[in-house]
Amino acid sequence: MADEHTHGHEAHGHEGGPSFQLYLYIFAALSVFTALSFIVNWTLGQNATSAMVILVIAVIKAILVAAIFMHLKFDWGKLYFMVFPVLILAVVMMLVLLPDIVLAWHH
Repeated sequence: MADEHTHGHEAHGHEGGPSFQLYLYIFAALSVFTALSFIVNWTLGQNATSAMVILVIAVIKAILVAAIFMHLKFDWGKLYFMVFPVLILAVVMMLVLLPDIVLAWHH
């Protein structure tokens, strides 16, 4: 019975987090997306279309990294109370500093 519990715990990851197999899948996906962005740059050259495709690929890669490697998918309940206050403070700080930035720009 102890072996079943340990085996089940390893299969689903530590404390409800991602398993090692999921890490390998994400690594493979990131590798494929990176290769795809190089292929797009090589085939389409440096133009607006290739830049947009590479930007979309970069956003997908960033979402994968944030969700799995940064545990946002698994620990959102814990991070909820850290992320939203920082976002609110960032917006308030921009609003507070905006008059100084605008006035300094005109001089």
